Amino acid sequence: MSPKRSLEKVQEKKDENPTIPKLENPLEERLENFKNLIQDCSINFLIGSGLSVPFMKTLGGIETWLTGLDENKKISDDLRNYIKACLYKSYFEVAMKGNIEVEELSQKNKNYCSSSGRAVELIETYENYKIFFQVINQILYERRSNTVNKQVNIFTTNIDIFCEKVIEDLGLYFNDGFNGIFKKQFQLSNFKKSFFQKSLQYDNIAEIPVFNLLKIHGSVTWKLADGIIEFAGLDVLNKVISKIKDINLLNILEMSNEKWNKEELDLTIEEIISEAEKQIPIPSTVEFIEAYEDLQVVNPTKDKFRDTTFNKTYYEMLRLYSNELEKENSILFVMGFSMADEHIRDITFRAIKSNPTLKVFIFCYSTKAKDILKNLSNDKIDLSNYHNVELLNPVEKFGLNKANELLFIPLLENIQLKKSKS
Repeated sequence: MSPKRSLEKVQEKKDENPTIPKLENPLEERLENFKNLIQDCSINFLIGSGLSVPFMKTLGGIETWLTGLDENKKISDDLRNYIKACLYKSYFEVAMKGNIEVEELSQKNKNYCSSSGRAVELIETYENYKIFFQVINQILYERRSNTVNKQVNIFTTNIDIFCEKVIEDLGLYFNDGFNGIFKKQFQLSNFKKSFFQKSLQYDNIAEIPVFNLLKIHGSVTWKLADGIIEFAGLDVLNKVISKIKDINLLNILEMSNEKWNKEELDLTIEEIISEAEKQIPIPSTVEFIEAYEDLQVVNPTKDKFRDTTFNKTYYEMLRLYSNELEKENSILFVMGFSMADEHIRDITFRAIKSNPTLKVFIFCYSTKAKDILKNLSNDKIDLSNYHNVELLNPVEKFGLNKANELLFIPLLENIQLKKSKS
C-alpha cells in the first residue's frame, strides 16, 4: 500500500465516523515534541491485553485461582484436574476462542458487524488496530533522517492474532520470527531483517517500513514439534475446541460476575472447589487438558512454563526487549498494559534507570491510573523520581481508538504539514 493511499484511508475512516466528537485535542500543544521524538528515536511499543478490548476479554482472577489450586494439597487429583479444566476452559473462552472469528474476518464480510453485539466489538477492535498500523507505517515513511531505520518493534504479551492479521490484511511488511514455506519455524535470528525496494527504471533503493512483532507470551498459532516452535495456524486452537464440546464444566466467568454483582467481592478458589465438589461423578478432563497444554502460550500462573523450549524463547525475547531499551535515543510507548508482569516491569525500569536517553510513555485507560500505580508500587516505584517516564492520561477511556484520534493521527498530520512547508 502506498504512503499516500494509506493516509487517505485513515482520513476516510475519520470522516465516516461521526460518533467521534470534534473536541479540542488535549495533546495538541505537545505534538511538536512527540514529532521530534518519533522522527529521531528508535521506536518501540509494549502492547498488552487492553489493546484488544472490547473484543477480547480478561478473566481477572485466573492467576490467583490457578495458583491457589496448585497450593491446595487436600483435594483429590481427579477433582484438581476437573477444577483446572474449568479454569482453563473459562480463560480459553474469553481470551482465545475468539481468534477463530478474527481469522475469518475480511473486508468482504464487514456487513457481519450488524448481526450481533459481539460482531460489532470484533469490527471495532479490528478497525482500531487497522488505523494504528496504517498511521505508524506512514510515519515511518515520513522519517526525515536516513540515520534511523524504518523499523518499529512491537513487543506484545497478547496471544491473539489481531496484530499479524491486520498487518497482513494491509499488505505491510513484518517480521514475526518465522521463516519457511511448508514448515515455518521460529528463530530469533529472523527478527530485525530490513526490506528494500528498487525502482524499475533507475535502480534507486529505498528502505520499506517494517514491523518487528515479538509475542513475548507466545501465540495461539504456535505449536511445539521436536523441541522447535512451529507455526500451526489455528489447528491447536480448533483441537482444544473439539475436546470441550461434551464436557460439563463450571462457568467460572459467570460465577465470578454473579459474586461481584451480589456482594462486590472476588470469587475465591475455595468457593470454586466447593461448587466443583457437587459434580458427581466427576467427568474425565484428561484429553481437554492435554490439548489445552499443547498451546504454546504463557498461562497466567506463577509457574508460567511447562517446558524448557518455551522458557528459553520467553527469556530470549525479554533479552531482545531489554537490548532495544538500552539503545541510545529510544522511545517506548506502553499501551493496554498495566505493568502487572513482574519480569517485564523489572526489565523496563532497569533500562529506564540506566539509559537517560530512553523516553517512556505509559498510556492509561483511566485518568487516575490506579491499576498501573498499584502495580508499580509493588516494586516501590515512585514515578516522580524518573525524569524520562510519563503517564499519558489526557482523557478517560484512553484506549487505542482515543490514542489514534488524539495522538497518532494528529502526529502524522503534523509531520506531513511541516514537510509540505519545508
